[in-house]
Amino acid sequence: MEEFSKIRFESDYQEGCHPKVLERICKSNLEQTSGYGVDYHCENAANLIRNLIAKPEAQIFFLTGGTQANAAVIKHLLKPYEGVICASSGHINVHESGAIEATGHKVIALENSNGLLKPELLRNYLENFYSDPTFDHMVQPGLVYISQPSECGTIYSSYSSMAQD
Repeated sequence: MEEFSKIRFESDYQEGCHPKVLERICKSNLEQTSGYGVDYHCENAANLIRNLIAKPEAQIFFLTGGTQANAAVIKHLLKPYEGVICASSGHINVHESGAIEATGHKVIALENSNGLLKPELLRNYLENFYSDPTFDHMVQPGLVYISQPSECGTIYSSYSSMAQD
């Protein structure tokens, strides 16, 4: 059986890592560090990020997983009365056990085409939302969440190719 015969996209925790990543993990496996973001590996990674963004004063914090990262970023970006739009098959809607809604933000799931949100579907949703005279009493759309690749393994390429599907 081929080693990588099937790749699953619904969670990054279901796949192994690239052999080069595993090789580096093995090299540091027996190192004793404090972890939790205060070891020299995290400090080195933080310095690399600061250099890449040209912000030596930036505070860099590491999270332990995608769910925590999604919840933290979405909570930070949205106002209390806003929600996040995603494909109904989107990870934040299906596989994160209510983590986003636990922060007080509604997940607004829309139909999708093989995991992809189509621009015209999003446009129609927004036009219908804002044409309702009572929209200010509903959860406001504040952010669109997309996964690349989608949980179905499909890829967003460009507006023109997405619009033709």
